[in-house]
Amino acid sequence: MIDNMKYRMKTRLALLMLGAVSTLMVSSCSDDDAMSDLPGSICPSSIVFDLSPATQQLIYADETGASVLPMIKGESVDLKYTMAPDNITYQDVVWTTSNPAVATVDNGKVTAVSGAGTGYSIVQVAPVAMYSGSGVYCNLKVMVVDELVAAEEITISSAADNVYGGETLQLTATILPKTATYRTVKWSSSDETVATVDMHGLVTGLENDEIHSKVTITATSLDGSAIVASKEITVDRRVPPEDVTIDQTYSVDNGYVFAIADKGITLSYTTVPEDCTKSLIEWTTSNETIATVSAGVVTFNQNGVFGDVTITATCPDTKKSSSVKLHLEEGLVRELFRTENYTWYNATNAESHEWNKEGSYIKVTTKASGSKWRGDLKCYSAKTWLHAGTYPIFAVRMDDVQDATGGARNITLDASGTAADVKYSGGLDGNNNKWLHDYKCSDNSHVFIYNLATQKWATGGALPTTAVAEFPTLQFKYADIVGATKPTYNVYWVQTFKTLDDVKAYIESEGLTYDVIK
Repeated sequence: MIDNMKYRMKTRLALLMLGAVSTLMVSSCSDDDAMSDLPGSICPSSIVFDLSPATQQLIYADETGASVLPMIKGESVDLKYTMAPDNITYQDVVWTTSNPAVATVDNGKVTAVSGAGTGYSIVQVAPVAMYSGSGVYCNLKVMVVDELVAAEEITISSAADNVYGGETLQLTATILPKTATYRTVKWSSSDETVATVDMHGLVTGLENDEIHSKVTITATSLDGSAIVASKEITVDRRVPPEDVTIDQTYSVDNGYVFAIADKGITLSYTTVPEDCTKSLIEWTTSNETIATVSAGVVTFNQNGVFGDVTITATCPDTKKSSSVKLHLEEGLVRELFRTENYTWYNATNAESHEWNKEGSYIKVTTKASGSKWRGDLKCYSAKTWLHAGTYPIFAVRMDDVQDATGGARNITLDASGTAADVKYSGGLDGNNNKWLHDYKCSDNSHVFIYNLATQKWATGGALPTTAVAEFPTLQFKYADIVGATKPTYNVYWVQTFKTLDDVKAYIESEGLTYDVIK
């Protein structure tokens, strides 16, 4: 009893002394002249972990962005820290762990306790004087496993296979299985006179006498399993461009125009010297609302802004330049399936589609719809821009399933959009099979042709010939197909033309002949 009373008295005395010190600290921060001779207290402004390189090498960021230290049951690691500024008044800190069943901490020594389904523990260090509500602390997420899960495979990826001297390239290592204990690797360079790599996979190319130097970057597992992956990187020496010439194939002066659904173009160009550092070339555009440019890659706007845009490449040292004038044409729809960035393919009421790169077409597989089949062809651009005055002819070259099945089918050009504040929707000139012309080609495909200037939509009527029309929805409904087996059909292109003669000339340019069915 006496000992307990002595303990309570000592505790009260300590609290009274702490209160006196606290009062002194507050007073010392005031501007009272009577207290101006008392020194002020300097509190910590930050605290960060100061980890050894071996510990840093193990840490990775999880999906939440938290820094994670993997540990195996029974392991211990000493965590160090640094507080700022250097002349703080009170140096004491407090260590805490959110889940002692996973990991404990004793004056910075973290010990892995268990990984048997107990999750993780957040280890924190904070200044004692500012422990509660200060925002000055440092956390580390500790993940504990009972047994090591070794790496079985490592792959390395990067945005490029080359880097210029003085520049950097980020490499990323992916470790399998995903449950591997250690999620980071040890990086190394085969020749540090060519390129170095840090512990995070950041490669730095070094200037040297060779125009192109090869170096191998290797990632090695940290669990002792000796799993490795390597990637060869080319380090290019900077050679300033003296002259540049842009190829004029796609110039409007040579008669070429772009459709907005083309999205962009990678320009071809030559330089002097040929093996110069092309990234030094400066690219500019005359009108960013029509198109932007970066490293020769032109990107067209998707907002319905049309017209001419001049793209220029300039050599910064010599000031020599080359330009090409491109034209984004209003009302031009052109889907040729020549790249994987095509915008027309099957709607959800079709089973699937398959792109044939060599043949530049897609194969659509229909889906059962009651006792019949259906497989619509849809444009997935956010908007399709039509102009009935400049490009009134809308045509699609595709197979007609009726040729194979011998049964009925219904094709409808269906849409929803606006022009000059008028809404247009429904089928063009009716719901089923209302094209103006059907040309059957020598390869048995059909070209179904509509006229946007004369044919009327179910709602709104015919489009005006003096305004651009915006259509968020545009598709060919290919429905009510009669046949015992699941029909398929190929689509070769979807385009608008200025005249019927232009359609005929385009078909012939493909090496095809045709018969006019309608």
